[in-house]
Amino acid sequence: MNSIVAWLANLPHPIAELLPSLLVLAIGVLLISLLRRGLDRLLHRPFRHVHVSETTAVLVRKVSSAVLWVVLVLILLRFWGINVDGIWTTIASVLAVVGVGLLAVWTMVSNITATFFIWIWRPYNIGQHIEIIPDGIKGRAVDRSLMFTTIQEADGSTLVVPNNLFFQRIIRRSAGETALRSSSELSTKN
Repeated sequence: MNSIVAWLANLPHPIAELLPSLLVLAIGVLLISLLRRGLDRLLHRPFRHVHVSETTAVLVRKVSSAVLWVVLVLILLRFWGINVDGIWTTIASVLAVVGVGLLAVWTMVSNITATFFIWIWRPYNIGQHIEIIPDGIKGRAVDRSLMFTTIQEADGSTLVVPNNLFFQRIIRRSAGETALRSSSELSTKN
């Protein structure tokens, strides 16, 4: 250990000042890589109850990566003696304005909240045939994002339904084509 300290003491002045910054940068890059790998594993883990679409997973990866890099840059700036309090204040202000803007748009917040409740209570699953009773919308649920559920109708066309509609309407769900076929066979035999 003494030899490392002696070696650092003999380095030219500018290089000796850069080493702590490079160490912080290396540790930060390592931590970001580990966190991204963990997030990738978490997003690709097959959940029985929660379906995360590929587009949602990509969005989560990109946003989390960008946030981690911004935090690392701000830590390095602070480490170099640059006052970043104004930057933190600006970021907090922008996030507050975005939050107020989202709350002003009730439908968006309602759909996002409904998505989390759909993931928890599972009124339907991806791949399941569903029908929204008063509206006559029926088909197979093929995708779900934070805002919408995509339903593929029997003729191949797709409908994009807001997620909050599933809490305002009656939903009929079936196990799929086999359940529909077996119930129609029973009705024709009677």
